[in-house]
Amino acid sequence: MVKEQKTDKNQKSSFKRTIINLKNSLFRLFKQIKKEFRLLRTDPWNLVIALLLPPGIIMLFSFMNQEAGNGSAFPVVIVSNDSNTFINPNNNYTETTWDNYTIPYINAVNETDSLNLIAFYNTTNPEQRYSMETARNMLLHGEIKCIIVVPLEFSEMLEYELPASIECIPDSSRIADIQKILNAIYDSVNLFISANNLTPQIVLEPNEEFSIPADYNASLNSNLIMILPLMIFGIANVLTILVIVKEKPIARLLLTPVKRAEVLISKYITYSLVLFLQTLLILLASIFGGLYLKGSLSELFLAIYILGYTGISLGLFISSLSKSKTEANQLFFAFFIVIILLSGIFVPLGSMPIYLRVFANILPLTHGSPMVEAILAKGKTVFGFHFFFLLGISIVLNIVTFILFYKRRYEV
Repeated sequence: MVKEQKTDKNQKSSFKRTIINLKNSLFRLFKQIKKEFRLLRTDPWNLVIALLLPPGIIMLFSFMNQEAGNGSAFPVVIVSNDSNTFINPNNNYTETTWDNYTIPYINAVNETDSLNLIAFYNTTNPEQRYSMETARNMLLHGEIKCIIVVPLEFSEMLEYELPASIECIPDSSRIADIQKILNAIYDSVNLFISANNLTPQIVLEPNEEFSIPADYNASLNSNLIMILPLMIFGIANVLTILVIVKEKPIARLLLTPVKRAEVLISKYITYSLVLFLQTLLILLASIFGGLYLKGSLSELFLAIYILGYTGISLGLFISSLSKSKTEANQLFFAFFIVIILLSGIFVPLGSMPIYLRVFANILPLTHGSPMVEAILAKGKTVFGFHFFFLLGISIVLNIVTFILFYKRRYEV
């Protein structure tokens, strides 16, 4: 009985000590978090970069895209080879003049908002027989973005209700503009067909599964898929790479009852709270700028947050690994350049060698754009392979950071 009573007393006393230690630990952790926020206030530029810069960039993109609707007309030149005489094959006699559909097409081009007609050349005119060479030189020097060629017997084919074609030679130095130029020319052809009551008319009725409604900003949506992961990950990195290495009082702080784990946990909590506010502001700016979201807003929040938290984890890992600010900055640039180049944003993963593709799939940004695109454009859930992979990377970086921080020596 005596032994049982002693055992009960020991268990109660150990339980009380555990509760007291936990309270003390939480108290010290709370004090450390308050200290971290005070340190953040001493460097207001960090808060400006973290909280105001990302929403500002998104709003800038949304305004630019909205204003670019009517102001981005592509300069073009029309070169007409359309015949202006019709020769009767029976008697080789010039019966009538043609070329009666070239001018209506020119009018259609002038009415197309996304095309700006710079010049019109008619090769049937002896003085302009080499105008195609002139147009090519204009394309070479960047004066125009496309040459529209009206082919021989264009008018005759339409008069006899036969298929006629219009050729175009776009400037392919900017791959992103090629489809836009072709779409603009297609608009001019549509105007030409409807204005001249040409039959048979071809009307396309596409069934676009993942199209963006007209009331939303389509350009912002496509840009966000690329810039959002890069921006949130990069800014989280920049915000935390110097958090440990620049803090001189850590050595003296560790002489107090504050434990190393509490110092590091307080930093994770502080910057996670900053990330929460940052993600919220980014979503508000995106919605205000015309974001169309196919999936859930809360799942998009989680996708952005896990990307930012991976950036925080990498930043604190670099900071705990570095011995000076210079070394931390150098490591950051080395890590970040490799992560960007192999992220698939600028160079498609499919064009990389197999060994680079395997390495690229380990990097966090490789999983950012596909995850955000799946939620934005296709309404998929966030809880897929990319989310859990980023979560796994973050946990591994957290564990390694704690190990490095525990093994690190500080001199007072």
